[in-house]
Amino acid sequence: MGKNLRKVMMIGGAITRPSIPMEWGWRQLATEPFWQALQEAGVPLADVDLVACNYNDRAIADSSPGPQIADALGILPKPVVPIANACAGNGIASYVAWNAIASGRCDVVVSMGFARSDNYDAMEAMNSQGNYVDYDYMLGLTHINYGAMRDAYYRRKYDVSLEAAGQWAYQCNWYARRNPLAAAYDKPMPVIEELCSDTPEAERDRQATNRGGVASALILAGEDVAHRYTDTPVQFDVAYAFRPPYVGNFFNYPVDGMRGYDMAELPGLMLAAQEAYAFAGITPADVNLVQVHDLTAFEGMMAIEALGICPVGQGKDYVLGGGMSLESACPVNTYGGGIAFGHGSAGSDFQAGVLENYWQLLGKCGERQVPGACIGVNSSYGTHHSLDVVGIVQR
Repeated sequence: MGKNLRKVMMIGGAITRPSIPMEWGWRQLATEPFWQALQEAGVPLADVDLVACNYNDRAIADSSPGPQIADALGILPKPVVPIANACAGNGIASYVAWNAIASGRCDVVVSMGFARSDNYDAMEAMNSQGNYVDYDYMLGLTHINYGAMRDAYYRRKYDVSLEAAGQWAYQCNWYARRNPLAAAYDKPMPVIEELCSDTPEAERDRQATNRGGVASALILAGEDVAHRYTDTPVQFDVAYAFRPPYVGNFFNYPVDGMRGYDMAELPGLMLAAQEAYAFAGITPADVNLVQVHDLTAFEGMMAIEALGICPVGQGKDYVLGGGMSLESACPVNTYGGGIAFGHGSAGSDFQAGVLENYWQLLGKCGERQVPGACIGVNSSYGTHHSLDVVGIVQR
């Protein structure tokens, strides 16, 4: 399918810290990383053919955000493709950008996203009655309910200890103290024994930090034009897959690739990874580092299993064996992950991982640099794992 498509290269990007103050309006959220990315990559605004933008900000009251975003970015009359698809929508924006370039229709495309928490729609309130969905969408469960149920089910099925979860959180925090963009960068390093304990405080510390606001942008270009802007372009590929949105259908869903799985596995992520690996011409054994969207430590282990970094059910062994560290064959979450970088929703949960891998391949990550990094994979999910996206960058 992809043999005759034009290769897509990444030539730059930018991301804010996940702590943008509430007084910022959505226009400032959108323009900040957009202009920073263009300026740092030396790409003139006139060269941008299209913008794909994922957003999660209900301050955009109009039903047509596309022209508003285009106007704020100053790219009129060129098009903006607006996308609102939960945390992984940033990956779908990148998918739109990738296809626009691979098809030959565009030369330079910006994939971006922005999100902001607010005082009337906290994550705890995003439930099946009020978050623009049918009542039975999540069987009446909130995001928090579902996450707790999924983690408990995964722990029981594969006998995953709190020690493995604590080690996951500890390693994410270790990396975050070496990433100036991370939310946890200025905070004291947690104690490993406390992270592994069975207390409400430890449980909270093993989950993603929240949230403020965050925005990001990637600049993609066709292989034949990328050299105009950089001597070090990086190939970019992306794929995504949907899983049924109803939790009751997570068990042995009757389609190819999802039979035999339940809530303790991520078959949608497996399918997205298979497609992305095929486009990139690699296998999981070729991957040098991985960034995953981990709202909890247990979810992070499920993700590395689905990506093929370790067998299903053995994420705990990978983590306890030091697999996340810089000394391993495939370090994990070197940007800090959701647990210590921060949960950015539509603003960064996908693109933070792409950018980290991009900078790793360019050797720009200082103390958290993975030696000899050539291929980086990242994943993100949205809407309780009914949407999974995989991105790959490689030299």
